[in-house]
Amino acid sequence: MRRIILAVLLFSLFLHPAMAQGVTFYPQETTAFIESIEDTETLDLLFSDATGKIPYVSLQDGLDFLYGTGECTSEVKDGIIVVTRTNGASLEVDTEEETIYFSDYDLFLKQPDAVTLLDIVLDDTVIKHEPLSFESRGRPLTVEYGSFDIDIFKAGDLCLLPLQTFSDIFGIASLGALLYNGEDLFFVSSKSCLKNYDDELTELGKKYYSVEPAELDEAFADFNYKELGLNLQLNYGLAESHNITKIREWFEMLGLDEKLSSTDPFQGDYALAEICYKYFGDLHSAFHVRSPYTGVHREGIDIVPSPSVKSYIQNLHERLSARAEYFPDGVPGFQKKGDTAYITFDDFSFDRSRDYAKEPLTRKEKRAIEKDFASSGIDTVGLIHYANEEIQDNPKIRNVVIDLSCNTGGSVDAEIFVASWLLGQSSLAVRRNITDCQSATSYTADVNFDGKFGEADDYVGDRRIFCIISSTTFSCGNLLASMLAESGKTTLIGAKTGGGACAVYLTSSAAGSLFQTSSPWLFSSVRNGAFFDIEGGVVPDYKLTGYSSFYDRSERKGLTAFIKKLY
Repeated sequence: MRRIILAVLLFSLFLHPAMAQGVTFYPQETTAFIESIEDTETLDLLFSDATGKIPYVSLQDGLDFLYGTGECTSEVKDGIIVVTRTNGASLEVDTEEETIYFSDYDLFLKQPDAVTLLDIVLDDTVIKHEPLSFESRGRPLTVEYGSFDIDIFKAGDLCLLPLQTFSDIFGIASLGALLYNGEDLFFVSSKSCLKNYDDELTELGKKYYSVEPAELDEAFADFNYKELGLNLQLNYGLAESHNITKIREWFEMLGLDEKLSSTDPFQGDYALAEICYKYFGDLHSAFHVRSPYTGVHREGIDIVPSPSVKSYIQNLHERLSARAEYFPDGVPGFQKKGDTAYITFDDFSFDRSRDYAKEPLTRKEKRAIEKDFASSGIDTVGLIHYANEEIQDNPKIRNVVIDLSCNTGGSVDAEIFVASWLLGQSSLAVRRNITDCQSATSYTADVNFDGKFGEADDYVGDRRIFCIISSTTFSCGNLLASMLAESGKTTLIGAKTGGGACAVYLTSSAAGSLFQTSSPWLFSSVRNGAFFDIEGGVVPDYKLTGYSSFYDRSERKGLTAFIKKLY
């Protein structure tokens, strides 16, 4: 019904050019695939001869799509479109001044189930959001879309904006990206929705690339370039540290403006990959999936990364090779050395499809964890659950050592689960640097899966806790190290971490290229009430030099002996 009413409304309104700048849009009911080929909805996209192949969407319809019907309402006040959420936050679209004004950007984009404005933890099954949390509102934010030559229209009390503009301002805050291949719409929260880790297409990926590759027309290519500028101007979290003040001027300084605005979609893909790996070079930014207009069978994208990225990768490979000398048959996730237990994981993973309370670890899986955790198929939550059982049942274990020396990050939820296990209650501090909104959200975990949170058998606070860190400890690894250091309950051993303070935003180009960047959400430490981002890394309490000091765990002369000497 909404589509028919919209068509009639638009037809009647566009008889009055003053109200809609003489542009007539035609609605097209479009199938939207939500992260898989099986889960679908519909959304009306709008097209006009005046805007060519650029799909538009009603802001109201788009917000209903993201948040559910009834969460947002629209009205017109003095010619300005005002959209209000049920939480009281509102925005104002002024199509004359070409601005979108948020009096409280963070509150408007707050996820319905979030405890604080910047609560980023999604799980509510084994992680509990505690009421003891803190937040402070951010500054108002104005998105000056007109400065990027992007057209947004008012049609009665409706706001019509390009689908990609909607995705870059609103969809990105829902931790996903909206992609359009010229036929269907796709909402994805990770690259794995379209490609698996062997780089093979999923069923959804096959659907995404089922269209024929094609050149972009000049108007669409121009919009693709301009919208990318708005996207990164708003959403790249490390712009200040990269001395980027005007993103399109920066594109020109790099000599990438012609590639990014090319009608050849491959050129745009290649330039995007260069931005992620060579010029951002922050280890979080990455190019994932090329445009469907490029297709999957065109030549590869081979980028020489920035010196810092290249150095990090080389350092990580050297460290992994050195560790393999001490663990030639694989690195155990859980290992006992006398009264010391080592827990090692190189990333944070959370398998949401498995309920360990109903599907506990098998004896075979437990053996696999103690033999070679990387090939066990168990996620971080399963590993910590098993380690907790072993430690709780063995009072002789006095020291718990978390080895993050090769940890490159991953799931924030899994990181919070680990932090809560070690500390009893963890607190994640986040600042959004484009508004200076701040929040600190507290969590406890149900580590033994008995339905009770934060009890004595859910954490190991009565043991001495150590954490091994290195220059390749990055992102969520760096975050856990920071949280442990801030707690004062943990001894950090090793070398300064590799940093990485930003949460990752998955985003896209108008031509459908999927990539990720460092977001404006900065993980922080709090000292005397002040927030400091952790981009610069964490310094250990005791420094280790040489790989043998990190991975020789012998009780006579190795790391285990060193730890015993500290107490």
